[in-house]
Amino acid sequence: MRTVQMEFLRPDEIIAERDRKSIVYLPVGPLEWHGPAMPFGTDPLMAEFCARKAAEITGGVVAPTLFFGTECDRPAYILEAKGFEHPEDMYVIGMDVPNNNLKSFYAREEIFALMIREQLRFFVQTGYKLIVIVNGHGAWGQKGSIQRLCTEFSNETSSKVITMMPVIQPEDGPVLDFGHGTKCEASLMCYVRPDDTKLDEYPPREVPLKYTDYGIADDFVFEGKRSENDCVKYDPRDASYEFGEKLVKTAIDTLTSFVEDEYAKLS
Repeated sequence: MRTVQMEFLRPDEIIAERDRKSIVYLPVGPLEWHGPAMPFGTDPLMAEFCARKAAEITGGVVAPTLFFGTECDRPAYILEAKGFEHPEDMYVIGMDVPNNNLKSFYAREEIFALMIREQLRFFVQTGYKLIVIVNGHGAWGQKGSIQRLCTEFSNETSSKVITMMPVIQPEDGPVLDFGHGTKCEASLMCYVRPDDTKLDEYPPREVPLKYTDYGIADDFVFEGKRSENDCVKYDPRDASYEFGEKLVKTAIDTLTSFVEDEYAKLS
């Protein structure tokens, strides 16, 4: 099978692939704390996996993954929902709560935007019709920066730039609480990086996981809703390879359909 990874292709091969299908994917996400059990590169690794699988279906190539991202300080209402005392006196960037033993690699938003801008400039110079930023990180600043650049480059250059976070919500069943480092995301890594995901790094299942102790959170916490015991509801210890496979398949299908629809508009 042909490789879709740009870094392994020779110049003439890159040109041939571009002429065959003028699509380039850019996976992006920060090196970020996802609890003690999951890879530090969870977000970009998920984006990379989906981008490669999508490129094998749609055609095009995948640029080297950008292990880079941005975050902002958490407002007090989110920290309060996580169970922190005196949240108004705290300064927490992203998921870097005080008990974590390692800081995430978060760039300032303006630096992140410059990095993405230079990547897009290269893709435009290379002559791609469709540039797809596969974003693995849901931070407000990251999504906003990417979307602004998509709008600018799509209107000021000859390329169309689009972005998508791979959607994991299957059409059947209840709406999933994706969370951060909880059941859904842990299941994704059980499938994508099974050898690098060690759920036994957590205590036994009967021990509740407090948000403040493990730096993970259910989605409803980011809406300012507090759990009954300030502990994770959608427990990462319930994650499985099989559930992750189902979520990843949905993500790839959704990304592929989105890209093919956008490419068809350019014809």
